[in-house]
Amino acid sequence: MVSSTSSLLLLALLPLASGFFFPSSGCGCGAPPPPAPCAPPPPPPCPPPPPPCLPPLPPIQLPALPAPCPPPPPPCGCSPALPPFPALPPLQLPSLPQLPSPCAAPAPCGCGRKKRSAPTIRGEIGVSSESLCNNQQIRKIILKNMSSGAAVSKAAIHAEVKAKLGGNFVVICSQGPFSFIADSHNYCIDGSHTQTCYVFQA
Repeated sequence: MVSSTSSLLLLALLPLASGFFFPSSGCGCGAPPPPAPCAPPPPPPCPPPPPPCLPPLPPIQLPALPAPCPPPPPPCGCSPALPPFPALPPLQLPSLPQLPSPCAAPAPCGCGRKKRSAPTIRGEIGVSSESLCNNQQIRKIILKNMSSGAAVSKAAIHAEVKAKLGGNFVVICSQGPFSFIADSHNYCIDGSHTQTCYVFQA
């Protein structure tokens, strides 16, 4: 019976002895398992398919240009005439409905001095006093500031006219006869037997 007990004991110890002397990966009491072999990385994803081709666009049609503008009017005499530029050929574009001509009306002559619509005053003997003064306030200033000398009268009249009426005024005084022509909306000529002064707004 000893032999059967010892053989039974030997059989019971056999798995322990084999695990101790001959380790294997499945028992958990030996060396760690070897690392898994390296696997290649996964392949990259496929690129998206190209977009479908678009249909061609229809051709662009531009409107036809209107007829060229008429030539400018001749110069007004303030500068010599320049030789005309050679005419350019018209542009050829596809036709569309006609548009109205964008040509503006020719500009009026801008050369030279423009005349204001005002009465022309002529300082001549025999002209009535009503046509020589249209501003009674200027007449009073002239008569108030008359003195023996034309230069003194002129300075005094000019200072008072500018102070009372404002604006730009021209004053002319003379002890003898004088002739003048001026265009102004605001004027007066008056004086004494020995001196005449003319004031007008510039």
